[in-house]
Parts: sequence; C-alpha cells; structure tokens
Amino acid sequence: SSESLASIAGQQQQQSTVDSSMRKSASLGSMKRIASGTFSSGNLAKLAAVSQQQSGGGGARRSSLPTDNANSGMTRAKSIGSIPLANEDKASKLDEQKQQEQQQPIIDDNSFKQRLLRGITTILRSRLLMAIFTYNALYASTSVLLSFQRAELVANRSSSGGSSSAVSNTAFLAKINTASSVAVFALQASGLGAYIANCCGQRGALALMPIIRLCGVFLLAWWHWMSEGRPPDLILFLVIDEFTKVINFAIAKPVRENLWRGLSAEARYEAKPIVDTLANRWGGGSAAFLVSFISRITDLTGLGVVNENGERSILGFPPVLLLCVIISAWWTAVSADVGNIRRKIDLELKKQQ
Repeated sequence: SSESLASIAGQQQQQSTVDSSMRKSASLGSMKRIASGTFSSGNLAKLAAVSQQQSGGGGARRSSLPTDNANSGMTRAKSIGSIPLANEDKASKLDEQKQQEQQQPIIDDNSFKQRLLRGITTILRSRLLMAIFTYNALYASTSVLLSFQRAELVANRSSSGGSSSAVSNTAFLAKINTASSVAVFALQASGLGAYIANCCGQRGALALMPIIRLCGVFLLAWWHWMSEGRPPDLILFLVIDEFTKVINFAIAKPVRENLWRGLSAEARYEAKPIVDTLANRWGGGSAAFLVSFISRITDLTGLGVVNENGERSILGFPPVLLLCVIISAWWTAVSADVGNIRRKIDLELKKQQ
C-alpha cells in the first residue's frame, strides 16, 4: 500500500543521513538477487510491469464479460458477420501484446563487470566503507614497509655470522612464524582475545593495532637515534612486528568483520570482497611505489646523509622508517574515524528496533 511504501521510504531516508551503506532494499527478492546472482532489481521491476499488464488485460477481459452478456440481445439483431471481425481484433491485440513482451529484453546486470561497478559505486558513496578501505590499506602499507626492514636485517645477519646461511635463516623465520601462530591460537581458543576486545570496546579494539604499530615504530626510531644509525636488533624487530600480527588475527580482525553488521546487502555481498582484496593490494603497491620514489628523489637531489654501509638516511633515520611513522599516525586517526562512524550506525539501529 501507499502507507507502507511511504514508511519504507522514510526509513531509507533516515538511514542514508547516517551512512549510505545502511540503505536497505525494499523487497526481499533484490536481497536474494545479490546473494544468489539471479535477477536484478531492474529485471524484477520489468517482470512486475509485464505481469501487471497481463493481469490488467485479463481483468479488462473479465470485466467485459458481463457487459457482453447484458448487450447480447442487441448483438443478436446485428449481422452475424461482425463476430469474426471482433475475434480477429482480439487475436491481433493479443499478438501485439506478445510482440511487445518479446521486444522488452531482460538485461543481465549480474555479470562480473556490472557487479564490480556496483560494488565500487557503493564504496565511493559510503563514508564507512571508504574508512574501512583506508584502514585495511594503511595496515598493508605498514606491513610492506617493515618487510623491507626485515629483509635488510636478515641479510645483515647472514653477512655478520659465518655459520648463517639461507637454510638457517629460513628455519629461524619459520620458528618465529610458528610461535606467532601458536600465540594467535592460544588467544582465540582461551577466549582471552574476545575478552580483550570486549574490554576495549569496538573503537578501542580498532585503535589497538595501529597504536601498537606506532609505538613499535617509535621504539625502532629510538634505537636508530641512540645507536647513531645502526640497524636494530633482529630479535627486537621480529618481536615488535609479530606482536602486531598476533593482535590483528586474535583481536582486530574479528572486530573489523563486525563492522559490516546491519549494512545493506549491496555493501555486504558486492562491496566487501572489493574492500578485502583491493585494499591490501592497493596498500602494498603504494608502499613499494613510495619507497622507490623516495629512493630516486634522494639520489637525484642528494637529500640526506649516506652512511658507512652505503644507505641514505634523512634526519638520522632511514626513509622507510619515516614513512612507516607517518602512515602509522594516519592509520591511528583513521581507526578513530571508523569507530565514530560505526557508533553512529549502531545508535541508529537501536532506534529502529
């Protein structure tokens, strides 16, 4: 009815004022379309219009029956030759309706290209989805930047120790990864990770990982400053890096998955895969590009000081470490923004209950 449609429109308008990703579909069929990939909302609208035309034509034919029965006495007085003409007119009208139905093609907008465009459009229109995308991309950027530092420290370990080799380095890193995996499993199986996330709250759990990463980067910067440009100890670096990964898998990632609760079907089924995959690729590629770009700029301009090992430092720090400090600070600010937007959405969802 008109009142139900007006109420649905009012609810959609209230939801769009908070964030466009909360805008729900008016029918359950369109939600099933996104989940199963059957028909689109445009195709469903066309099918509904065609069915209405058919029902309208059937109603007109049914309504014409009483009038025909009432005027049957008058038609008997006319010539019998008009009956085949009326039947031919009805047949021609039916043929025209069938041709019109055949001329209305059902557009398949569930192809990969169409779903990708709808997902990107949903992300660009939503402040929450853009913040989640930036959050994931900045995490990937800091991980790639620290991977450059890790590779350098492992190479220095090989050159400094005569007994070190590629096999021993691989075994050493495998032990570190095994220890971090066991720590993640222990936090998840014991429920300690969920307890920490519950104590910190959603906003605190989102900000926990960037704050730990920022503190770790500051600790590495302090090491460079106190040791006059010498690289940090490999064990210290691995402890800082792996601890951030443990916090990510045990606490932060479940909280990030909870950010999609209560959003529209388009956001959950079409935009989320793009955010999960493209953000990581975008962040990692951007970090690698920035390292290469700064390296070329410093070589061309002579910015910074060349150390004894041949590496260039800016303000006494490696360019990779400075980039990681800036991106970690930006990541912390984005985590606060994501928590504030999600808090507003939760308040709106409570009002609707």
